[in-house]
Amino acid sequence: MKKKVLTGIMASVMFASPFLPTVVQADTLEEMEQQKNELESQSSELNNRIKEQDETLNDLETEKGHLESDITILQAQIDETVMKLHDQEQKLEESKAKVEQLKNEIEALKELIAQRTGKLENQARSVQTDGSTSNLIGLIVTAESFSDLVGRIGIVNQLVTANKTIVTEQSADQTSLETNEVKAEAEKVAIEETKNAIELSKNNLVAQKAEMDDKIVQVAIQYDMTEDEKNTFVKEQQVIATQTSTLSEEMQVERQRIIEEEQARQLAIQKAAEEEAKKAAAEEEARLTAVAAQEKAEREKAEQEATSKKVAEQKTTIASSSPDKSTNASKPSSSSNNSSNSKASSNSSTSKKPTITPKPQPKPEPESKPSSNSGFIHPSGGYSTSPYGYRVHPITGVYKLHGGIDFGGGGAIVAAQSGTVVIAGYHSSWGYYVKIDHGNGMQTLYAHMVAGSLLVSPGQQVSQGQQIGTMGTTGSSTGVHLHFEMYKNGSRVNPASYL
Repeated sequence: MKKKVLTGIMASVMFASPFLPTVVQADTLEEMEQQKNELESQSSELNNRIKEQDETLNDLETEKGHLESDITILQAQIDETVMKLHDQEQKLEESKAKVEQLKNEIEALKELIAQRTGKLENQARSVQTDGSTSNLIGLIVTAESFSDLVGRIGIVNQLVTANKTIVTEQSADQTSLETNEVKAEAEKVAIEETKNAIELSKNNLVAQKAEMDDKIVQVAIQYDMTEDEKNTFVKEQQVIATQTSTLSEEMQVERQRIIEEEQARQLAIQKAAEEEAKKAAAEEEARLTAVAAQEKAEREKAEQEATSKKVAEQKTTIASSSPDKSTNASKPSSSSNNSSNSKASSNSSTSKKPTITPKPQPKPEPESKPSSNSGFIHPSGGYSTSPYGYRVHPITGVYKLHGGIDFGGGGAIVAAQSGTVVIAGYHSSWGYYVKIDHGNGMQTLYAHMVAGSLLVSPGQQVSQGQQIGTMGTTGSSTGVHLHFEMYKNGSRVNPASYL
């Protein structure tokens, strides 16, 4: 009986007892699971970005290969042009030597003709001076025979004819030499023009090669940057993978800890239930013992009363007594306390936004305007689209000095004044450009020309108004235009003051 009671009490305690809360462990594990999902999402995003970087690298590699192929072709064209230029220079030297030889021959023939002419003139003067009628008669009279006379006259005729022939031949030779000299000079001019054209072609090819070299450098920079970005993404992915692995291990440890804690909790609950059951069983046993004792006492009392009653009856004395019990009931008095609520006032303060004073924009330093008769003309027939001064750069967005004047509209670009070409090539910012030195510390620059449109080469003399190129949009440019700059003693000045 006792054992059954103990078992029933333990079962009721175990089923009735609530489980201990595990909110902290569950929240921690849930946070870890959320972190793991976030890390996996970041890893997936990085993987996509790595794929994008790989595609970009492949595109840059292809572009770089095309540029290197184009440069190889262009270098072959440059080499061919240099060979042609070398041949023309050799022909020019040969033409110069030929002209010099012809000049020497002409001078020698002129001297010979002068000598023969002097001799003929002496003979003519002798005939005029000594050739009187008596002398002619003496020549005829002194002849021994008619045949002698005829012979003497024939010799005179041969001498005269020979002199005339020499003069005629010398005159023809001189004319021929002069004609050859003109032809040689014309050939020299033609060769020089061909040489200049080849030199100009070479300069354009060199400028185009410089442009491609610059593009290859830019591609290489982008390639390196993209490779670095890819490596950064890979490292980040590796870090995330490590964190994910560590977090998975921590989650596994946390799960094991929660399981062990739950087992311990259940064991503790079981032990507590057993203790509670034991305690309840003890209490129940004590209660049963007390009840049994009370029942025994009551039985004994009843037996005593019965015995006493029997004794009293025998003595014919009925003694009965009933004890009065009075209970005093007292009603509890309740008192209510009034509570007062206190009102709290809060002070509200308004905050004003600080007034932002705009930063004063820098202004270009004032320049001393030269006389109106500066001698420079507009480098193009286009209209001005952007003046000299500070502005927001249309590409970089940086507020900086625009060191020249932009002319739009397209068309030819001409030299603003006569001078010597200093540079005719390519620049990553200016594109195809020309710089001219005008003397007295003044220089002009013409930028963003069409590729292959350079009509001048370094060292060439140009006249004012001579076309030097065509408007384009090469280099750092947002559209077809001419960027025109002026320099005075090496410093940029406002071109508007000189045009």
